[in-house]
Amino acid sequence: MDDHFATFTMSSREVHRLRRLFEPYELLAGRAIYQLDGAGMPQQHELPAKNTLHSATYAKKAGMSLPPPANDQSYWEVSAIDAGHVHMLLSQLVDTAKEGEMVDLPVLSFVLRHSRTGEVILFDLGIRPDTEAYTGARALADTMNITFQGRDIPTALERGGVPRANVKHVVISHIHFDHAGHPRAFPNAQFIIGGVARKVIEEQGPDYPGTFYSIDVPSERVLYLRPEEPTGRGWAPLGPFPHALDFFGDGSLYVVDAPGHVPGHICVMARTSADGAWVCLAGDGAHDWRHLTGEAGIGHNPVCMHLDLSSALENIARLKAVRDIPRVRVLLAHDVPFVQEGKGYWPEKIASL
Repeated sequence: MDDHFATFTMSSREVHRLRRLFEPYELLAGRAIYQLDGAGMPQQHELPAKNTLHSATYAKKAGMSLPPPANDQSYWEVSAIDAGHVHMLLSQLVDTAKEGEMVDLPVLSFVLRHSRTGEVILFDLGIRPDTEAYTGARALADTMNITFQGRDIPTALERGGVPRANVKHVVISHIHFDHAGHPRAFPNAQFIIGGVARKVIEEQGPDYPGTFYSIDVPSERVLYLRPEEPTGRGWAPLGPFPHALDFFGDGSLYVVDAPGHVPGHICVMARTSADGAWVCLAGDGAHDWRHLTGEAGIGHNPVCMHLDLSSALENIARLKAVRDIPRVRVLLAHDVPFVQEGKGYWPEKIASL
């Protein structure tokens, strides 16, 4: 493993101290965001008897596939941007971690450019470089020995030849600080956000206190999407995913409802060639590739990172199922193997399968 992603050890006493500190914050955060949406409080600490991740339920469905390309099919060229890193307890991510073991996680944003129009969209904005702006997240992180560092995404984009003013859409997988970035740095973008997060953003302000929710987004430029609400286009199944929206209407890019991690979590399925290749930008649907390979279950020490664990497990099973479809590349927001390979960074393109 690259030195940047080396693991470290925290004492047992420190782990227990963090567990006591962390539980009240996350329970309150989960209760607040779910109650704002009129839903019940998730039982995030009740793990299944066997915390394993299988795709059999979805893979066995007859005809599990993705729609074939149309004649002269549009697609997207995809690149990654280094969007920061987070230093945290590994046991919050995987159940095979040693007591006190810590890890540096990469944070990725993705640039997508339309093959026909040249339109540029972004998936996630990572961690903004002026991390002092994260007052709520910073206060909680300081009590938990979590550290993080941001990156200047607009400048990185412009160095690759795309002015920030040219970005027309930004898909934000969810409103955790390490994904929401600095939306106001993109003056002409519309922001695509999962609809369940709307009340938290609108009623609680840009930096939700005592939690890792943090987003300062121009309200007049937000499109909230959720399957239960009419959009004029309609949601439909896509491969193993029950709810996906053909966002541009040309079959090239789908916004996918991907619940479990936090309310409003979404991902993107995009074509990466005219002849049938795809990428799944999974966000925090899985925090570690071992969740998809079955080498580890979801961690829960001091707490589980997913507020609705049963839905998270179902979503991970769907991610594994879509990964098993030929010519589909799955990329995680904290994708250590991808970062270690070191290919496909903006303005270089991620190769299609």
